[in-house]
This record gives sequence, C-alpha cells and structure tokens, in this order.
Amino acid sequence: MTEKSTREQFIERIKQRLDELNKEIDQLEKRADEVRADSRKKLNEQREEMKQRRDELEKKLKEVRAASEAQLERLKLEAEHAWKAFKNSVNYFRSHFK
Repeated sequence: MTEKSTREQFIERIKQRLDELNKEIDQLEKRADEVRADSRKKLNEQREEMKQRRDELEKKLKEVRAASEAQLERLKLEAEHAWKAFKNSVNYFRSHFK
C-alpha cells in the first residue's frame, strides 16, 4: 500500500473541512429563513458572500489537483487563504444566530 502524497493529504484535509462547513451552512440557512424580513436582506447578502467564498475555495482545490509540482506550493497557500476567507465568512454569518 502506498503512502498518500502531500498533495492528496492536503486536498483531503481541505475537502473535509469544506464538507463540515457546508453542513453547517445548510443548518444556518434553514435558521436564516425563519428570521424577520428586515434582517433577511442582510443575511441574504452575507449568505451570498459565503457561497462565493466557498466557490473560490472549491476552484482552488481543483487547481491544486491539476497543478504541477512547481505550482503546488503557491496554490496550496492560495487555497489556505481561500479557506480562511470562507471560514471567516461562515463565522460572521453564524454570529447572527447567537
């Protein structure tokens, strides 16, 4: 059995974190649908930003999968940055439900 490459481990780690936050987003969206109409507009804007960040992260993961070894380190840093931006967006969205 061969050991997983650093690239595969990185992709798995980011994908697992992405899956976990996607589940949480689904739960938060259900709660957002229940808030008052005046708050709903702001939450919808935040929801869209959060989805954009998620899409950016998924795009970076695709780039990491297809990258040459020479590009890998740069793309891993970009993917980590996209992950942090997405996580911050989810945390901000989540803060409206506490």
